[in-house]
Amino acid sequence: MSAVRLPISGEAIAPPAEIELSIVMPCLNEAETLAVCIKKAKAFLDTHGIAGEVLIADNGSTDGSQQIANAMGARIVAIPVRGYGAALAGGIAAARGRFVAMGDADDSYDFGSLMPFVERLRDGADLVMGNRFQGGIAPGAMPVLHRFLGNPVLSLLGRAFFDVPVGDFHCGLRAFRRDRALALGLTSPGMEFASEMVVKASIARLAIAEVPTTLAPDGRSRPPHLRTWRDGWRHLRFLLLYAPRFLFFYPGVALLLAGAGVTGVLATGDASIGAVEFGPHTMIFATMAALIGAQMVCLAVLARLFGIRSGMWPESGAMRRLRGWFTVERGCIAGGLALLAGLAGGVASTWLWAQAGFGALVPGELMRLTIPSMLLGCLGVQIGATSFFAALLDQPQGLRTLV
Repeated sequence: MSAVRLPISGEAIAPPAEIELSIVMPCLNEAETLAVCIKKAKAFLDTHGIAGEVLIADNGSTDGSQQIANAMGARIVAIPVRGYGAALAGGIAAARGRFVAMGDADDSYDFGSLMPFVERLRDGADLVMGNRFQGGIAPGAMPVLHRFLGNPVLSLLGRAFFDVPVGDFHCGLRAFRRDRALALGLTSPGMEFASEMVVKASIARLAIAEVPTTLAPDGRSRPPHLRTWRDGWRHLRFLLLYAPRFLFFYPGVALLLAGAGVTGVLATGDASIGAVEFGPHTMIFATMAALIGAQMVCLAVLARLFGIRSGMWPESGAMRRLRGWFTVERGCIAGGLALLAGLAGGVASTWLWAQAGFGALVPGELMRLTIPSMLLGCLGVQIGATSFFAALLDQPQGLRTLV
């Protein structure tokens, strides 16, 4: 996944303490609805006596949006890197408030109903998500495909992968502590920024809360920037990249156990289920499944180590125990034993062939020995290679020279 390093970092200038809330709106040619959004946001701050600001993160508008924001008394920050995530990241970095509320500038979200978000932040939450399915979605406000398939499925996967109590992963109206958001190191320049924030907040074990919110039809006459299939895939891709257990480990274990089990059963003779018979040819596909599964399990381990090494997620207790037990030597011993067993099977097969004068053999009978031997040999090489690569990833950081 390509990523642009966005201007979110711990080096950003600390905001003045007197501003409690910054309301950030990403903007790219939103002249039709920007004024009403700013008006609602400023009215909210005035009504509730909140010291705040309205900040427009402009992504290069050419329709006069900057002039509208200036006339309405909002602060404008120019964000040169294009994209929804880039605009929001730049706006968050430039915000002066202790808390930040973000929402689209298309008049689909009610900036006058931010008080529940602020209250939860004051009570100690780090991230407060809006839930449109609880608060209400007006007719025509969300495409049918998004409402009944895309958003529910992606939110379900997000909850399953990261154990986070969020029912609407992609709600554009949310609020958070600015310092916590900066510490997450968000980098996604596109629409997947919404998922990245929730995923990384969950990994960092931030306090996440959820409040009902509403969604109204987009107030613009032009089509939205969101592209259903492209942006949906980018959200799904991001979720999978940060969940190697679900992408690699669980499917890999299932394939490895099933493939090895079927291979082992058929090595002793044919088997049948009803009128369907399974023999040596089935073993070939079972072995293929076992090899694919082993590869995926190894990738899961390597991905987990890389994630820990690069700071993508903290080290779990199980991974800490595995790293303490695992050594290259132990991996090589296990892989070497499997490889030797496979080679022994190959030698036995050659001996049987020699006994027949290197002539014709019953293919099915010989395959019962050669296929498991091939599986053991491949697994041995895979285990050994993975052991060395894991050790490479697990090398300690070089010592810095002290001056």
